[in-house]
Amino acid sequence: MTTKGTPPSKGAPKATKGKKASPRSPAPTTETTASNGTSDGRRDAVSGYGTARRAQPFPYWDRRRLIGEWSVEESVERIVNYKYAEQHLSAALGGWVATIPELDVKAMFGPHCYQHAWHADLWRTRLPELRETREDRAEPVNEAFETFMAELTSPGGPDETIEKLVGVYRVLVPHLLATYSFHQRVTSDIVDAPTVRILKFMIDDDVEQLITGEMMIQDLARTTELRERAGKWQTHLDVLLVRSGGVAGEQTLGGHSAVVMPAKAVLGKALRDKRGVAKVAAT
Repeated sequence: MTTKGTPPSKGAPKATKGKKASPRSPAPTTETTASNGTSDGRRDAVSGYGTARRAQPFPYWDRRRLIGEWSVEESVERIVNYKYAEQHLSAALGGWVATIPELDVKAMFGPHCYQHAWHADLWRTRLPELRETREDRAEPVNEAFETFMAELTSPGGPDETIEKLVGVYRVLVPHLLATYSFHQRVTSDIVDAPTVRILKFMIDDDVEQLITGEMMIQDLARTTELRERAGKWQTHLDVLLVRSGGVAGEQTLGGHSAVVMPAKAVLGKALRDKRGVAKVAAT
């Protein structure tokens, strides 16, 4: 308020008739980044350019996993085991095509035989990228898994179609699907990106195989005798598989985490007691 004859002070807000002057809004506290990458020193910056960007390993919205579950050498050994299973499964499907009397089963086995051969070849091409000089390596993880694969591929008669279907689509393919899905989730999305991409192709194939294979089993096994045969053969193979530990042994779906948790913090009385013991020992 000004008195008559006294001019208002310079910079004072002009009052409008019937309205109160509002205080000036405070300056924003969010950090801004100039086009040259320099910031104004305030917090919460989420962008940058030039030298300011170098400290960020990847964009803030990127939540991919940097540390994987296994070393390069451990990954190689797993892939060698995967390749063994894929090669033997492809060979079995190709051999069964000639002896199976059901034409629709033949037509299903053919593409699946090719897919597993392709999976084995993908693993072959991945091995040199992981510093494995022998790209032809394909080995079972142990004798128990070798026994399991030999038993799974043993049915050869024309009347054993149900056993062939059960072994592939109720035992091995679900096991590979679970193993590949686990591998995809715990390996590094950054440094092991080629393996993650390969696994995506294989998982897509195995999901489709699981569905079509189960549909075929349900369609063929329409008698109680065939259902009993299917159940007994599945249980027999499942027992052999669990004895082996899986396609990659005991660590197929588990293992130690590469991310080491920090030790539990010592606080309060326990910390004071620890310091007291250290002082006594130092005197």
